[in-house]
Parts: sequence; structure tokens; C-alpha cells
Amino acid sequence: MDLTNQQAQIKESQDKMSSINWHVKNLSEKLAFLLAIIPAILLGILILKYGVNVPYWDQWDLASMFKKIYAGNLTFQDLMAQHNESRFLFPRLLFIGLAYLTGWDVRYEMLVIFILACLVSFNLYRLSLVTVAGSPVKLMLLAGLSNMLIFSPIQYETLLWGMQVVVFAPIVCLTSCIVVAYSNLSLRIKILIGLVLSTVATFSFANGLLCWVLAFPVIALAKPKAWKELLKEKWLILTWGVGFIANGVIYFYNYSKPAHHPSLTEGLVQPVKALNYFVAYLGAPLAQNNLTVATIVGTVLMLTFMGVVLYLVRFSHQNNLIHRTIGWLTIAGYTLISAAITTSGRVGFGVEQSLSSRYATFQIYLTVALIYMTAIIIEDASVRKILASPSLTANRIISSLLTIVIFLHSITAAYGIDRMEESHVARYRGKACLLLINVVKDDNCIQVLFPDPDRLKVTAGILNSMGFLKPGLVKSNPIEKINIFQEKGKNYGWLDGIERVDNSGYKMSGWAVLRNKKKPADGVILTYENKRGEAIAFAVASPEMKRKDVAQSLNSNAYRNSGWEKFIPLAQIPQAAEKIKAWAFDADTGKAYQLNGSRSLAK
Repeated sequence: MDLTNQQAQIKESQDKMSSINWHVKNLSEKLAFLLAIIPAILLGILILKYGVNVPYWDQWDLASMFKKIYAGNLTFQDLMAQHNESRFLFPRLLFIGLAYLTGWDVRYEMLVIFILACLVSFNLYRLSLVTVAGSPVKLMLLAGLSNMLIFSPIQYETLLWGMQVVVFAPIVCLTSCIVVAYSNLSLRIKILIGLVLSTVATFSFANGLLCWVLAFPVIALAKPKAWKELLKEKWLILTWGVGFIANGVIYFYNYSKPAHHPSLTEGLVQPVKALNYFVAYLGAPLAQNNLTVATIVGTVLMLTFMGVVLYLVRFSHQNNLIHRTIGWLTIAGYTLISAAITTSGRVGFGVEQSLSSRYATFQIYLTVALIYMTAIIIEDASVRKILASPSLTANRIISSLLTIVIFLHSITAAYGIDRMEESHVARYRGKACLLLINVVKDDNCIQVLFPDPDRLKVTAGILNSMGFLKPGLVKSNPIEKINIFQEKGKNYGWLDGIERVDNSGYKMSGWAVLRNKKKPADGVILTYENKRGEAIAFAVASPEMKRKDVAQSLNSNAYRNSGWEKFIPLAQIPQAAEKIKAWAFDADTGKAYQLNGSRSLAK
């Protein structure tokens, strides 16, 4: 009887331990999942916070298409028109659809960018499930490392510029092709899906053509018997080749090299400069815009990739290693070939140009691929007894490398967030000037949004008539025609002073805030009083000067850059002008709030 009780107690103890282990495992998986999705959550918050609903640079070219749609004469040639080196057929269709659904709120384009980044992340996780052995916790932690890069704020220029949907399209199509290649679908279906996705990639962005070159080897090698099946059905290979050639012919029909771009042979003339550009390009996503750091990181990444390739060459015919790594090699190849193409076409702009944020979406995938291939190789080496029992030294090396990568990512991400904030402020200033473009001319202010103010004015008029600018353009200069507010008890700022500058003009200064939004005003409208007592807008200023006193007075550091100063030439001020007022302008609502203090001009 005692033995029976003892056995029961042992079983009960084992059950409790099993339950505890299950709960620990379950908790570990949930924590790992949370760590994996944190980068996406943070980036989504940043896009919501810093996205501005105003067209920016090349987006203004879409206005001509909207005008043609409105007139009923948009042609297929317009959709296929060359833009720099690219043909944006599918993105243009997306932009047009979103514009008419949302009144062209460009923040929805930013949302599409975020969704595409999530799709890339999902594709890579799916790929890891069939290529990397290990527990769910291990796979989630690997996903977390790759997501740090996929959702890195260093892509700030791309993330806050809606039309940069185009640069995400090729990698989405390529990773989707790779996932399909590893699936259990029939070879014919895989080829068909690959044809469609490669065509979408080609006519979304210039390097989308790489999808044709990179996707086919994955389809052929991802499964052990796929290549033999292809050789039996050679018409599938022929179909892929015909699709590639047809896409190339259509793509390069009437193609012309952009005149303002450097010669493609610049790298051959200056090979050292080209090599520096190439490795800096690879390391830029972890370099905080520092050329030296980018060059070092890029060199380390390239050497690591070469080491991975040497290992794969040595052991590629064993343990299905080539089948497990071909997808990741393809992703790494996407970055490396993009780097080579960009180097040949852009090295003439200078090596520092390799650090441009808009390239980060192409650059990050070498590092992502190396993360997963390193995990596969460590596992494979353990199976081969090359790493029979991972040494303390090896663990320390891996831990140190991970620490360095996370550290570099952290400081680079912080740099990217700062640039996102700067972009947010600059575009709101530009939007304020845009809304006042019919009543106040200020070329320097408006050039934040587009380099040609005269062309912008015409284009803005077209968009305004179609209801695609929100709020609409201010049509006349009396301040009463704007939504003005003079709320008692609320201090929106001051017109501090007006100073005569010799016989050339006046310097006006002060500070302006939007109290309801806890930020500096998007713009400051300056008005003079005419003979009828109307306040007439004649100039716009941008709050961008540091005012610590204002931040302290209003108990918020958000107002630290609320100071403004504007020099106005005498020719811009009507002779009858005497009393000057200033108004804080909200570019989101089109409302103006009068500042304290009106001043008279010293004649």
C-alpha cells in the first residue's frame, strides 16, 4: 500500500512538472512572438505619428494623370510612361485607385508600404519554417532579429513618402515567389505564379527585372526533384524565358537613360571609388549615416557572405543544404545585384550617396539573409560534428556579433526616428505655404515639397479643383476669408517685434504654437491693415528657431522650436501698410489663430 501511494505521489509530481514545463514553454513562445512583432508595432506608430497628408516631390507628377482621368483621355501609354529608370504601371493603378477612394490622402499609400513590409516579414517567417530547424522560440527570435531590419526607421525617406510603394513591390514579389517555390503546389502552378509576380515586379520598379533572374533558380532548386521535373517539361523553362524576353522588350521600348544621371561606366574609370560605394551601400542600414562605419560594416557583411558561400560549396551536396539555403541565397543576391547596379549608376554622385535612406529597403536583405543562413550553417556544422559541442569561445563570438548588430541597429534607428520628426515638421511647413500659394509667394518655403514653385502652383490648382487637397487652397488674401479664431484665455504666441533694416526692409519676429496639438505652428501668416480695416495676408514665416523660454513658460519641450523670424523687403509691403498682425496657421485644418501683439511699421 505504501508502494502504491509512493508511485501515485511520483506520478503526481511528474504531472505537475509537465504542467509547469508546458506553461513555461507556452509563456516563452508568447514572449518570443511579442519580441518578434515589436519592431512592426513601433514602426506603425511612427508612420501614424509622422506621416503628413501632402504630396511630396515626384508625387506631384501624378496630378497630370488625375487631370487626364478627369478629362477622360488617360491612355495606357500614360500608365507605362518611364519615370527615371522605372515604369510604374502597377503602382500607378494603385495610386489612382487609392486617390479616388480617399480623396488622395497620401497617408494611405504609407499604410500600403507598412502592409507590404508586413508581407515580406510573413514570407520570410514562412520560409524559415521549412528551412531552419529548431523550436518555435528559436524561429521567433530569428524573426525578431530580421524584423528589426525590415521595419527599421532608417528607411524614413521611403516610409513617409507614399509613392515609395514602388521599392517594396520587387522584394514582396520575390519573397512570395520563394515561398511558393518551397510549397507543395505543382511545378506548373509555381511557374505561373512566378510569371505573374515577376511581371508585377518588373513594372513596379527598375530592379523588379531581377525577379526573373532570381526567382527561377529557386523554383528549380527549392525542392529536391524540381530540377528533374523541369527537364522533363522543358516547355516550362521555355515559357519562363519567353516571359522574361517579352517583359524586357516591352520595358525597354522607347526607353531612354535619364539625362541627369552619371555615366554607367563611372565605376570602371574609378574602381576604388566604386568598391567603396559598393561596400558602404551594403553596410549603410547599420551605420547611422556614417561613411566610415558603413564601409566597415559592409566589408564585414561581404566577408561573412563569402564565408557562407565557401561552406555551402564544400557541403552543398549533403543533407539537402543547397535546397535549404537557395531561398536565402536568392534574397542575399537581390541586395548584392542591386548594390552592383546602383554602384554603376550612382557612384558618379559621390560615395556618400550610398548612404541615402531611400536605398535602405534594398540594402537590409543581405543582413537578413545572413542571419538565417548562419543559423542553418551552425545547425549543419553541429550535425557534421564540426561543432560537436559549441565551445564557450564560439558562443561568445556569436553573442558579441549579435550585440554589435543590435547596438548598431539601435543607434541607427534612433537616427532614423530623428529624421522622421524633421521630415514631419518640414512637410507641415511646406503644406502651410502650399495652402497659401495663391495669396503669398514664398519660393524657398514651397520648395520643400517641389523644386519648381511655378509648376507646383498650376498643379496644386488642378488638384484643388478635383478635391484632392485637404484643406483646400486659400483663394484670397483677406484674413477674414480664412478660418480665423481669436479664443480668449488661449495664448498662441506673440509678434515680439518689428525692426527696420536700413532701407531694405523689415525683420519681424516672434513665436507661434498650436496649443490644441501641442506643437509649433505649421506656419505664421503676416497681415497688414488696409484702409478699410481689413487684415491682408502678405507674407508667411516658418517657426523653426529655438525658444527655450517658450518651452519653459508652456511647460512642454514640444514648443522648443516655436520661434520665427522673417525678413520682408520694402517692395513686398504696400505703402499704406501700418498695423501688422501675425497668425498661427494650422495646415491640417486651414485655421488661423491670432497671435498677441500687433505692431506698427516704423517709417
